[in-house]
Amino acid sequence: MPVDFEIDEFEDGSIAVQSVTMNGDKFDGDGVADSVAVPKAALTKVLLMELDKRAWLEPADAVDGETIILSTVPYRLRALDYKSAEVVFEEQLRRKLWNGPVGLARYMAAKNTVMTDRHAETGDVQVEQYDDDGDYIRLEYSAKFDGVTVGEIIEQAEQLATEIEGATDIALGSPFKAIALCGSEKEFTLGVVLPLLRRLGFANVKYNHGRREFGKDVTFARLTEFDEYERWGAQVKNGDVGGGVRSEVDELVAQAEDAFKMPYYDVYTREKARISKLLIVISGRFTENAVEKICEKIEVHSLRNNIVFVDGEKIEVLAERFRISLK
Repeated sequence: MPVDFEIDEFEDGSIAVQSVTMNGDKFDGDGVADSVAVPKAALTKVLLMELDKRAWLEPADAVDGETIILSTVPYRLRALDYKSAEVVFEEQLRRKLWNGPVGLARYMAAKNTVMTDRHAETGDVQVEQYDDDGDYIRLEYSAKFDGVTVGEIIEQAEQLATEIEGATDIALGSPFKAIALCGSEKEFTLGVVLPLLRRLGFANVKYNHGRREFGKDVTFARLTEFDEYERWGAQVKNGDVGGGVRSEVDELVAQAEDAFKMPYYDVYTREKARISKLLIVISGRFTENAVEKICEKIEVHSLRNNIVFVDGEKIEVLAERFRISLK
């Protein structure tokens, strides 16, 4: 897929992106900025090695002339080499246009705190700027991701943004998105489950981007009292799980057995590992003796005793520990 940038370079080393052409489609810049907006659909399969490292791309849902349509936090990215990229997220919100259920200053302060804490814990996100002039509030943060295609970088960037928004909602008492309003398993996982696991103190939290690692939607770990990592996996379901539907119970049982039997690649330790505990977490309720039926079908006693069931009500109880009051 050929990629061609038209760039003006100035004596001071700065640049202006005039346009970029991808697979025959040309996207114009404004002639001044070092970035250009491009629809995500055109970027998905573009290789990082095909990009000009000087230029930034602004992924968008659609670009129509000077109109850029976004469904996420605005961000831009540039290739660092053929297998990694830098992403900078830029939020600038105005008080008089804000209609959230809590004040803009409170929300943005909580978001800044969430990222500062996450940087101290994992180092995977960096707050670059936080400024409040009384009218506008600007928050800029950055991260680096590994990947081969721009599509892989976009997926990871938007996952991070969703995790941060979920963690902020939890910190504020989830005023923006109730668990029941999560429209999909992915939305529930990224917006609720992952931020909560991090707040509970688990490390190496990794979402498998919808690709099930043999029954493990999420993998994470806990440092034990003996300074050894106890590895966990999680199966995540959106909605209720009922014991009356045989196929639903059988599916969970099969996934649970696979989760314990099959190793996974730990990207943090860079080695194959097996989980010793499994979390089955749902946004709704376990009905019709679903928990009992799942346990009955798992024949190995040692596996059965290392499965933890968490429903939406339990999540609310756990999240209550991390409510904060920002003034």
